[in-house]
Amino acid sequence: MLTRWIFVLLGALTISTRAAAADPSLTVVEYFNTALNHYFVTADPGEQAGVDKGAAGAGWVRTGLKFSAYQNGESASAKSVCRFYSRSQNSHFYTADAGECEFVKKDSGWQYEGLVFAINVPNSAQNCAAGTQPVFRVYNNGFGKAVGSNHRFMPDLTVAQKQAKNGQAFEGTVFCAPLSNTAKRADAVRLLKQASFGPTPAEIDAVTTQGAAAWITAQLSAPVSRYSQRQWVIAAVPATCVDDTTQPLRAESYCRRDNYTRFVPQVEFWKQALTGGDQLRQRVAWAWAQFFVISGTEISHAYGMLDYQQMLRDNALGDFGTLLRKVTLHGAMGSYLDMANNQKADPVRGITPNENFAREILQLFSIGTNELNLDGTPKLDGNGRTIPTYDSQEIIGFAAALTGWTFPTIPGRTAATGFNTRNWAGEMESRDQYHDLKSKELLDGEKTSIGQNAQVDLDVALKAVVNHRNVPPFVSRYMIQKLVTGEPSPAYVERVAKVFLNNGAGVRGDLRAVVNAILIDAEARGPEKYDSTYGQLNEPVLHVSQMARALSAKTDGQFFQSQANALGQIVFDAPTVFNYYPPEHVIASNKINSPEFAIFNSNTSITRANSANTILMGNATIAATTTMFQSTGTQFDWTPYTALAANTDALLDKVAEIVQGTPFTAQAKTVMKTAIDALPATDANNRAKTAMYLAFATPLAQIKR
Repeated sequence: MLTRWIFVLLGALTISTRAAAADPSLTVVEYFNTALNHYFVTADPGEQAGVDKGAAGAGWVRTGLKFSAYQNGESASAKSVCRFYSRSQNSHFYTADAGECEFVKKDSGWQYEGLVFAINVPNSAQNCAAGTQPVFRVYNNGFGKAVGSNHRFMPDLTVAQKQAKNGQAFEGTVFCAPLSNTAKRADAVRLLKQASFGPTPAEIDAVTTQGAAAWITAQLSAPVSRYSQRQWVIAAVPATCVDDTTQPLRAESYCRRDNYTRFVPQVEFWKQALTGGDQLRQRVAWAWAQFFVISGTEISHAYGMLDYQQMLRDNALGDFGTLLRKVTLHGAMGSYLDMANNQKADPVRGITPNENFAREILQLFSIGTNELNLDGTPKLDGNGRTIPTYDSQEIIGFAAALTGWTFPTIPGRTAATGFNTRNWAGEMESRDQYHDLKSKELLDGEKTSIGQNAQVDLDVALKAVVNHRNVPPFVSRYMIQKLVTGEPSPAYVERVAKVFLNNGAGVRGDLRAVVNAILIDAEARGPEKYDSTYGQLNEPVLHVSQMARALSAKTDGQFFQSQANALGQIVFDAPTVFNYYPPEHVIASNKINSPEFAIFNSNTSITRANSANTILMGNATIAATTTMFQSTGTQFDWTPYTALAANTDALLDKVAEIVQGTPFTAQAKTVMKTAIDALPATDANNRAKTAMYLAFATPLAQIKR
């Protein structure tokens, strides 16, 4: 499991549930028998106790999977579930379909055992109503070492798909398990970890009340947060541009730092990520910033980075083709990957078109290096080998097709007839005298026509990329990895890729629809996840932001920038065009695809704990700095936790919810309670801080599941 890779402060943690007064009264518990290779579920507490004690025979153990149900007659909308037993198969069967129940009653091979619980059922489209979660059925038909046939009922689509992939029959959604209020809040926490920079107490309440679908819809239309704009500055720092520390500060006091470093973009990122209302858009824009990478290691001037990141934010939920075009023509990208001032070949002058952007638009920004099936798995040739998506000639063709572009004209100046002075803000301009007018080879044998100008060739080249068959699975898989899980199932990728192909209205590349499909999918939603490979390590930025938002932090951004720096992920300063870590990174020992673990090691694990200590055990207010104009410092809101601090159990339940979505196990809670109860009941601040620190040092706080 992914959690085994993080130091364990409190021992092994598992997920548990708790019931509220109005919750469904039954819990359906799953058991597995290795010798029979059979699964069995029961909602009867007495029967569960008997199975636990061996009354059903040796070998039956709980798997951990469970879902809620009603007692018969408890809910008017629920259907009673019939249970049958086959002696010859040594297996039970359950159905909420009255017709199927009557049909099986007529089969002499099955003994009717009565109505065992009640549950909701899906509609004709196999969809469950809000407030319920799908329960899937898989049939083994005596597969493998099974002693007779057996059905399995499970509330986790990832697990169901894997079991079906191993030769068993996936029979779709058969039940819709009612969710308790606690379960709804657990799923709200999961959604906020996926679609924002972390849960806040208020946002958990909002998502629980609205439901995931309504919250996502509202976020997709939220007003766009905006970075500040800064004026263009010359490349080299002029002698007159110095940092003046004289108090009181003015907006222009720190000329060198605020214009010639990434300080302003970085602190604005943190301020807006922690407090902005458009959380989903900002989170998606952060994902795009790691896909369409430019780095402050080269794009160091604030005006250019601010403009580029705002462009990503503005287009994060728009049309993919438009986004790719904006990226391609942005002055910052033109500089970073050498498309700006790229000239046609001239053997006399020893000039050949630079291939940097041509290579990366294919390899990293759109289609990848190998042909893909719609589910993101590689296509193979007759010899079982992967099939390249492009070759060197096509890179040469794209490089030539993209010649003849220069930096945007600097505001207030007249456009040059040749190449413009470097400008990292705005859209590049074409200069046809530097453009290759020959026919160029693109993808799949497509070519540009002879004599086309730079603008037309750009349109043709981008169209060839955007319409390539690899784009839907390549982009969909990446975005699932960034928002939900590092190793998405092929079926999950395919479902999202189909939305990329067609948003339901015949539109390809609708990113709003794609993001919605990712977040509303059954593999994303649900109060608990059971597949051992599911989830992802929080990258350092998200580890810090989750702590900050748990305390509803208000900030000018400077404090949190320093914390992320210490964890090895400097905002907007990816070391290479390949980002901070590669999307295909695999943990060597278990072969799990988990990109963020590429920058996780024993040293950074300790640094994470130290960061949690710095953020959570320090003062509730971090004073404004004298080195930043209009600095507000940082303020944390501890009141939701200090209000409960005298009641250790209530405090730990509140902390567990914000940190991991579900209560701590009894073992973990005992350890944490001992530490907290060592402090006086009247010391609300330190009791709350200790609880929060211990919680954020656990694996489940750092692994998003």
